[in-house]
Amino acid sequence: MEQKILVFMKENGIAVFAEADGATGAVHIEKLGDLESWDLFQQLVLYSDVETLCDSTRSHFPFQVWGQGGTGCLLSWLDDGKASALFFDSKLSGPAFTKWVRELDQKVRTLYP
Repeated sequence: MEQKILVFMKENGIAVFAEADGATGAVHIEKLGDLESWDLFQQLVLYSDVETLCDSTRSHFPFQVWGQGGTGCLLSWLDDGKASALFFDSKLSGPAFTKWVRELDQKVRTLYP
């Protein structure tokens, strides 16, 4: 699985991939590059907990997006109580960004058969 994640990250411009597993309470992190800002990563992963990332009371949407400056995070809620957080820098905005994030969410789900 780790190799699939690294290939996925390279192909999609993801600097940091974090997977939270609600069943085990573990967070797996892969880092390939740097971010313009590490604040989102710190707030959502380092200073948070697995339960928060995998919260079953989340919205009805399959994912959520945060941004701070040029750095963004796509948090996708997956099956089996897991969540993935993808951290990236992007210059996209408006409809182009929305389309890219939706496609990215679909791509990350293909990593989990």
